[in-house]
Amino acid sequence: MPDDPETGRRRIHLVGVAPWRQAVDFYYNPDDDLDLDDLGFTFPARWAAGDLFVIVTTDSPASAVVVVEETHHDSTGPDSYDQYLGPFELSLTAVERRLGTPLPSAPATLDTSSGERLIAAISAEEKSPTPWRELDERGCVARSEPVEPYSRCACCGEWADEAPVLENHVLVDIQELEFFGYGSIVVCRTCHDLLHRPLAPSSDGLMFGFRPLCPRCSAMRTYQVIRGFPAGPPGPGTLLAGCDRSDPVTFEYRCGACEYEWTEDDDGYQPLPAEPDDDVAVRARIAPIPDGVYRLYSRTGEPGRVVIGRYAPRGPGPHSAAWGDAIHHELVGQDGRIYLVDPTTVRSAEPHTWETRQPWTDDM
Repeated sequence: MPDDPETGRRRIHLVGVAPWRQAVDFYYNPDDDLDLDDLGFTFPARWAAGDLFVIVTTDSPASAVVVVEETHHDSTGPDSYDQYLGPFELSLTAVERRLGTPLPSAPATLDTSSGERLIAAISAEEKSPTPWRELDERGCVARSEPVEPYSRCACCGEWADEAPVLENHVLVDIQELEFFGYGSIVVCRTCHDLLHRPLAPSSDGLMFGFRPLCPRCSAMRTYQVIRGFPAGPPGPGTLLAGCDRSDPVTFEYRCGACEYEWTEDDDGYQPLPAEPDDDVAVRARIAPIPDGVYRLYSRTGEPGRVVIGRYAPRGPGPHSAAWGDAIHHELVGQDGRIYLVDPTTVRSAEPHTWETRQPWTDDM
């Protein structure tokens, strides 16, 4: 393993990565939709095999360390490296606080002493993360204001009597400001802590994260549909639908991407006919994961989620050893993905009408 010729020890390099959301998906939640061509790294001019890369985000609201990797080739060879520490999300500000000095902007090569201290600071921060309230990079604590007692969390929707501690969260991202329309929002303490993670979701992203994905296109921006005439404006993330009760099914949600409307109530949808056509669109819930079967976490494939597509039950397949020697109830989703679904939840994708909800009989 080549070393720093001056000290005989390997060198540490700061490497930038952007966009940071794709980097999070790459290291934390591998997804078939991730396009690695959109993930860019900025490397220093030279490095040797065995050197360490400290990968830091360069475009996130607050810079963060996501992984430390060991390279197998020098800068003249092909890209090849293994994960050495992480993945993790560590506030770069917290790491610098432990070092007692700011780090140079990536890409950069550190001297041996600084590099070793950086690795030690990263390890210490991983074991005992610095509370965000001590760093307060957004100024939420410094600019705290009284919260009205009838307020509710802008993210999870809990009222003050359900989540007694409500706080103000300062918005700085342009997308957040455009969505909520003002400089701060009221959130519960739990959501506030989530919004101050080093690689936190946006405030609107966290709000939509509490809602189901669209069954048709799997988009995340699901709007709640409110019936009637509320006392005040419905607020961001909600839509007014008037008081029309002409349909037997009340839709709770509307997709902000494809405008599909649905309810999570399975009873609002018709049972399938005894012998449905192969091309009929059905609604079903993703099957639970059997014991002993490993599946990476993904909201898209989360068990219990409603999906819409073409139902395709199949016999034992190549994965029968893991899934059991039984029929595999597959659904080819309208989003292009293939799901294993619970056959007891399969229903027509068409909601009930008055005729299907209360069918007429000859006795009536």
